Amino acid sequence: MKSFDEYVGGLIFALDGIDRDAFDVMVNELKRAQAEDAFVYVCGNGGSAATASHMINDIVKAPATATGCRPIRAVGLADCIPLMTALANDIDYAQVFAKQLEVYGRAGDVLIAISGSGNSANVLEAAKTARAKGMVVIGMTGYQGGKLKDLVDIHVHVPCDCMAQVEDAHLIIEHAMVEILKEALRDAPKPS
Repeated sequence: MKSFDEYVGGLIFALDGIDRDAFDVMVNELKRAQAEDAFVYVCGNGGSAATASHMINDIVKAPATATGCRPIRAVGLADCIPLMTALANDIDYAQVFAKQLEVYGRAGDVLIAISGSGNSANVLEAAKTARAKGMVVIGMTGYQGGKLKDLVDIHVHVPCDCMAQVEDAHLIIEHAMVEILKEALRDAPKPS
């Protein structure tokens, strides 16, 4: 890329290629989780871990603040650094998210697994563990979807081979989802 305009143009092209039906199904899963008081777990590595943490901030606070509904119960699996480093050191880095899901995850809960390449080992292990527990697995990927695309129930794919643009698009997807939830949960039950 030689200019800002080329970068933005590539990002717009990638955003245009996102499957809107998959996005809508993802939003509906978050609505279901809120209605059933299920937990939503989110994980990713590097920039995707930052997106996961940002998503937790937004989905816990924004819809509830905007509507007065019961907050969505959500946990970022990369957010407890002491636990992550203990699991990585004492067990295996590839297991840092899966081991947490073994403890916390329940059937009907949701895992949002974010991996630009779709091949992050610890994200793949989390998806496998979540499926074994009867959780709904949503994958957010780029490139060709990697191995993650075959381990998820809902695949929100950014058709792009530039990691920076994939990560930008994932954050846009997250923000769009939250803005829609702020409207969609207006009639959701209020906390008692």
